[in-house]
Amino acid sequence: MFSLSLASLALISLASTARGQAAGCGQTPSFTPGDFKNFTAPGDREYRVWLPANYDSSKATPLILSYHGANRVISRQVELDKLTDPFFNKDHIVVYLQGLEVSRPGHTEWEGAPDCKSDDIGFTNNVLDAVSKELCVDEKRIYATGKSQGGGFVGRLACDSGLSKRIAAFAPVSGAYYIKEIDNEADCHPETVKVPCNAARSNIPILAFHGGADTTIRYNGDFRSGACLPAVSSWAKQWAARDNLDQTPVNTTIAQSDNGVKMSYGGGLVSLVYDGDNIGHDWPSTQTNADNEGNVAAFNASTAIMEFFRSHKLS
Repeated sequence: MFSLSLASLALISLASTARGQAAGCGQTPSFTPGDFKNFTAPGDREYRVWLPANYDSSKATPLILSYHGANRVISRQVELDKLTDPFFNKDHIVVYLQGLEVSRPGHTEWEGAPDCKSDDIGFTNNVLDAVSKELCVDEKRIYATGKSQGGGFVGRLACDSGLSKRIAAFAPVSGAYYIKEIDNEADCHPETVKVPCNAARSNIPILAFHGGADTTIRYNGDFRSGACLPAVSSWAKQWAARDNLDQTPVNTTIAQSDNGVKMSYGGGLVSLVYDGDNIGHDWPSTQTNADNEGNVAAFNASTAIMEFFRSHKLS
């Protein structure tokens, strides 16, 4: 009768992990596919996991991290990104993380915001570790998206030496890319300010969205809440430079939009979507959502994000 030693089993387990398959493969999840479950990470940090209805514990499944905006909660982000709606996503696990009330009650924030001191990089690593132990996560296809301050934090994930190697692609929406190191308005020059970054690879896929009518996080940059906000076009161009791409984008007009345009570098490895002159601090959608108050966009950001994620994975 054929049998395997403990050492052989360990080698098989290591080989599976090396192929991008998480330790949770083969385990029955603690909740029903097609549903949510709330979890608690170290430090009593809350996160919520959604499983696609067709989840199969024997198959490595891609995963999306999603971050809400400042002063918001998980449920608001679920309503906005709609990544648990089968219309947009039928086969990716989605994990929603909850920001902390750091400076005052009811004011939730993410690491990188001017008055925030929470360790959300550590929180994200803890969540990925925990989810990968329970679920069959494809560790080559982990992605991150978020809105506003959550979008800005997605930019920080891409610049983190550890998580830039763990997350395959990044898609911030209406991102608040605060540079806390510049805390004097006289020193804030949005068009030229250098964004601090310690990314560990030079082929990082970025897809960003921003509206021209955003008066909260202005497209052309600003000095806000005691920190400098770069011009979003400059922020995107700096990503193209980090990825060693040509600094001149290829522009594509967005049909039926108000001067909307997609600016692509390196064939789309880095892209900035200017949502249009009429789109504010929104998650772009062709339907009314909690952001747009009926001022709908010419496209769905969630559709574009899913297409983008599907086209990238870690090598």
